[in-house]
Amino acid sequence: MSETFLTPLNAVFGGRLQRDFILPFEGKPQLNVLGGNLPYAAAGYALWGGKAGLVARVNSEFPQDWLDQLRQAGIDTGGIRTVDEPLDDRRFIVYLDPLTPRMDNPLTYFAERKIPFPRELMGYETAEQRFCSKVEYEPFSLHVNDVPHSYLDAPAAHICPIDFMSHKLMPSLLKTGLIEILTMRSTTCYMDPTYWEDIRALITDLTVFMTTEAEAKRLFQGRSVDVWEIAVALAAYGPEIIVVNMADGSAWVYSRLQAKRWIVPAYPTRVVDPTGMLDAFDGAFLFGYRKNYDPVEATLCGNITAALCLEGFGPLYMLDTLPGLKEARLEALRPRVRAI
Repeated sequence: MSETFLTPLNAVFGGRLQRDFILPFEGKPQLNVLGGNLPYAAAGYALWGGKAGLVARVNSEFPQDWLDQLRQAGIDTGGIRTVDEPLDDRRFIVYLDPLTPRMDNPLTYFAERKIPFPRELMGYETAEQRFCSKVEYEPFSLHVNDVPHSYLDAPAAHICPIDFMSHKLMPSLLKTGLIEILTMRSTTCYMDPTYWEDIRALITDLTVFMTTEAEAKRLFQGRSVDVWEIAVALAAYGPEIIVVNMADGSAWVYSRLQAKRWIVPAYPTRVVDPTGMLDAFDGAFLFGYRKNYDPVEATLCGNITAALCLEGFGPLYMLDTLPGLKEARLEALRPRVRAI
């Protein structure tokens, strides 16, 4: 592990660090670049001035200069653990239209677009799992001793999509420290009716649970297709706030304590690369919620940051945003929020 920064952390982020291979709908392929959900979430948080510490597992071949780039961006890498066991950190994403990703059959898509197949992708198998184990750890799963003790002094934390075991372990572990605000985004592999009996225990310790419209409806298949009804049901398991990111880019927000609902629209922008936009949303949401405990303001920060992420390539692109731009967009979007 690297040394932690002298500046105190104000949030901990757990997730995946990966080597991304992205074929956007338009524009230049992004091959073997810094990716995974963790740097996008951390950058979304850092964009607003937050100080994040990262927890993840990587293999010995993960580029150290990428970790240097994160540190130079003010992000603490003290919780990144290098493991000896085999860990495939590659992630392939192709976009069939500006916003629709696929993660299978890379050879086919490279051939269709007449792009030389990168040797780094040889032997790659689709990373998306239909189901995840309830009892076995993956090589990238987080363990109790992965979180530096000093990180538990942070007041807030976010858990990116990882796997069932990590999401089962991390909330209770993080709650043993000083963390008061704990947010988590659902992992696709357990948002399925076969995990119905497990969801309550998985989210009961959370302050905020984030998911997508598609994942929420898949979990509630046969029970409900009404997003508000789903949000209320999930909140009854413990979280104070449920955020559902909809297919149209809006975020539907339900507060259990206030018994209120809001729809926060997407900020309209030009799509360059949507990779990581929900993770960037999550990081910005956590910063906004830490600031004033207002779920609407937090969601506004999230949607503005998701739009900034859409406009360029890579997690660190957002950090080059012109001064004052995000605040101006925040003021423009705020009047469009609808209370339901």
